[in-house]
Amino acid sequence: MRQYIIIIISVIISVISCKKESYYGNSDVKLSFSTDTIFFDTVFTSVGSVTKQLKVYNNNDGNILISSIRLGKGTSSNYRLNINGINSSSANNIELEKGDSLYIFIEVTVDPQNTNTPYVVADSIVFSINANNQDIDLRSWGQEANYIDGRYSSAIIKDTVWTNIKPFLIYNSMMVDTGQTLVIEEGTQIFLHKNSSIYVMGTLIIKGTKDNPVIIRGDRLEPAYDDVPGQWSRLVFVNPSKNNIIDYAEIKGGIIGVQVGGNIESSSKPDLKITNTKIEHMNYSCLYTIGSTVLASNCVFADAGFYPVALLMGGNYEFYHSTIANYWAYATRTEPSLVITNNLTSNNSMYVSDLTNAYFGNCIIYGTMEDELGLSNDAAAEFNYKFENCIVRNSSLDFSDNSIYLNVWKDMNPNFINYSNYNWELDTMSNAENKGNIDIVNSYPYLPLIITDLNDYDRTTDGNPDLGAYERQY
Repeated sequence: MRQYIIIIISVIISVISCKKESYYGNSDVKLSFSTDTIFFDTVFTSVGSVTKQLKVYNNNDGNILISSIRLGKGTSSNYRLNINGINSSSANNIELEKGDSLYIFIEVTVDPQNTNTPYVVADSIVFSINANNQDIDLRSWGQEANYIDGRYSSAIIKDTVWTNIKPFLIYNSMMVDTGQTLVIEEGTQIFLHKNSSIYVMGTLIIKGTKDNPVIIRGDRLEPAYDDVPGQWSRLVFVNPSKNNIIDYAEIKGGIIGVQVGGNIESSSKPDLKITNTKIEHMNYSCLYTIGSTVLASNCVFADAGFYPVALLMGGNYEFYHSTIANYWAYATRTEPSLVITNNLTSNNSMYVSDLTNAYFGNCIIYGTMEDELGLSNDAAAEFNYKFENCIVRNSSLDFSDNSIYLNVWKDMNPNFINYSNYNWELDTMSNAENKGNIDIVNSYPYLPLIITDLNDYDRTTDGNPDLGAYERQY
């Protein structure tokens, strides 16, 4: 009898063991989470510790075994985890039944007074299951910062001045209100989280300097993210925004760098004066306009998945000594570096508006494609443009009409110092040297004058100026 009891117990144990080891094994198994990012949005004023929680769900068709849960930076992380009541930077072989969930508590300790700590302390929780990895981002302020969250009314900006005392970190977007002005002083740093935008319905004035430009970029501050596009959304001026100025700014790593105009059907469009500014590394476009007014000088618009500059549905534009270049390395490009139209199709409807002026003087439009200039003219509206003393890479357009193309060099390589490292200055063999017209510089109708280039180097020291945003230095 005892022998039979032992056998029965063994069978029961075997069945139970088999049940525990039966896990949902599909390669597409995924966990679900209460959020995709944990924000520690307290602005620290002293050494402090903050705890947040994450809920993990098993919404799959069976029980699962999570191979590991760990901090991306391991034991060197500023963060600590409590997983199923155990404090550790990692845990292995965690069972989670179908429809069940588990809590993870995350704690961070930072010293905001330590200037060696980065402004944003970043890490992630990495989950491994069935050879799949998922991660939850962790973000907290390493130093004191101005935190702006679009979920709260404080993200609607009234008349104010931002200084460079502390950086600004924007989550869930912000807006400069109608009739209000935001002034951003030199050296101010602005970091935007994924999908966040800056909307301007009032007026934005950026007052950077050569040595202390205003920085607008994503909130991933590791060096590997310096030139990665798509980390945030855009800076966009929408009706009734007016009298906007950007001087000495570096804007990088978004989807669209600067968008001027948004309401296609509005008769009133925003305007922008942008000088001494670099806009680079954008998923879609560096400068994207819809029937607006833009004056640009000493600017670089470079490295975009589609158009470094797109001037759509008419408007009024002047570009002086600007470099428009595209050597996009992430995928094959299909669109030119510069596109100009007096029309735009949206939601299967065609909109047409006059292009009263699109002038390019002493500029470079160049890239890896044979046709880096695209034009689209609807006869129902005006289409006025002119290129004067410019290098324009294009094999299909006829540049023989001097009333439109005056001293335009086709397919003449400007020879940038190193486009792979986004250095758009001119090398010693540059074909852009002395190709500019000094009269364009002397007759520039706006202050400050463009006698000096983006590096504050005098364009008049060797006779005629060079093309683009940079004068070649000897």
